[in-house]
Amino acid sequence: MWLASPTFFLYKVNLPMKTATLTLPAMAAALGAMAMAAPAAAQSNSVFIEQIGTGNSVSVDQSAGTRQNLSVDQEGSGNLVSVEQSDSGDDGASVEQTGDDNEAVIVQDGDGDTQLDLAQLGSGNSAVVFQRNTGSLATVAEVVQNGTANTASLLQDGSDNQALLVQNGDFNTATATQLGDGNRLEWTQNGTGLPDLGVTQTGGAAAIITQSN
Repeated sequence: MWLASPTFFLYKVNLPMKTATLTLPAMAAALGAMAMAAPAAAQSNSVFIEQIGTGNSVSVDQSAGTRQNLSVDQEGSGNLVSVEQSDSGDDGASVEQTGDDNEAVIVQDGDGDTQLDLAQLGSGNSAVVFQRNTGSLATVAEVVQNGTANTASLLQDGSDNQALLVQNGDFNTATATQLGDGNRLEWTQNGTGLPDLGVTQTGGAAAIITQSN
């Protein structure tokens, strides 16, 4: 389903996106506060898009549920965002891409709540994030890539998973998988051409990783 779908509303805003990196506890606390403040009445899906430049594109599928929110800010040329939010939980995604030929693919699924903040600043960066949550506690993630031709892949399949992936530099790769519930991952890479560690967590695991050259 593309932007012509009647299942959501399209708005254009001219406010700058917030790009500050949050710690995982702060992200979880903010999401909890939002949930507590939400009204009990039925909500509507929403999409906010700002694009400056040429050849940028956004595709959105909000085909199920009424509590799905997306914010996209793209500045540059040839940037692409593809988002699918297809469940009855509270799904939220905020995407900022500044530069050229960056690509972000996001899927949020399951009846539980999911939240993603994604920023790619540079050129030729690629991020693929899949979040599935069927539990009662929110799954949250933040992915930040600064530089050229960095690649990040994140799979979260479970409840109460939290991940922070940061790559600064060029030609770096990070692949992370969180299966089960209650995983915690903070992974930072600073440098050029750093190898992919292929991190997998299978329930209740916690890791803080820093790799540089």
